Amino acid sequence: MLGMSFVTAEEMTDPDTVSEFIWNGTWSSPKYTMYISQNESGISGGYVPQDLFEYDSGYLEGNLSSDGKTYSGIWIESGTSTNTLSDDLMSFTISGTADPQGPMTEPHHYTSNATRVGEIVDPENPWTGNYVSEWKTYNITRDGTVITGTNEPLADVDDNSGVIDGIASEDGMAFTGTWIEKGGFTFVMSDDGMSMNVTIAKSLEPDAKVEQITFSR
Repeated sequence: MLGMSFVTAEEMTDPDTVSEFIWNGTWSSPKYTMYISQNESGISGGYVPQDLFEYDSGYLEGNLSSDGKTYSGIWIESGTSTNTLSDDLMSFTISGTADPQGPMTEPHHYTSNATRVGEIVDPENPWTGNYVSEWKTYNITRDGTVITGTNEPLADVDDNSGVIDGIASEDGMAFTGTWIEKGGFTFVMSDDGMSMNVTIAKSLEPDAKVEQITFSR
C-alpha cells in the first residue's frame, strides 16, 4: 500500500499537474473535503468531514482501473479511546480521538457515554456485555486483561460499524485501546475531469448500506 502523502492545494491544482494526473487535487462535497495525490508511483488519498463532530476523517487504500477512469478500494477510519466504567458497572464513558488526515495537524477529540443493556452477565469480567450510546450499540467482551468488541450505528444514525481492541487497567475499571472502521469505495471520473461520482459502502459486509456522493474540484 502506498503511504499517505499530501501536497498543498496550490500544487495539486496546477494545470500541468492536473492534465498529467487527472485525480490529483482537492475535491469537495457537502459532507467532506477529499485530498488525492497522484504521481508516477500511484495514487493515495484522505478525507476530512465538514463537521468533525458528525463524521470521522479517514484515508483511502485503492487502485486505478487500466483506463485510469475508476479509483476503487477500501476507506479506513481509525483512532484511540480511553473508556471508564461507572462505579455501579452499568455504564461507561468514552474519551476518544479520530486520527488526523489531510491538512489536519491534531487528532479530533470527542466524548460519549454508553449505558449497559440488561444485567451484568459476568461479574468476574464486568466489561462483558451490550451497551448503547446516543450514536451506537456496543458488544464488548473482556477476557483477563484483553478487551475486544464491535459497534454498530443506531438505525437512524448515519455512521459506520467498527471493531474495538484494548487492554484493561489494573483495577479493571478502564481500558485504553484502538478503534477502526472500514468500507469499500468506487470513484468514477467525469469525462471533463472536473467531478467524480462516488459510491461508498458503510462496511465491508456484502449487504452494507451504500451511499452515493458527487465530488467537484
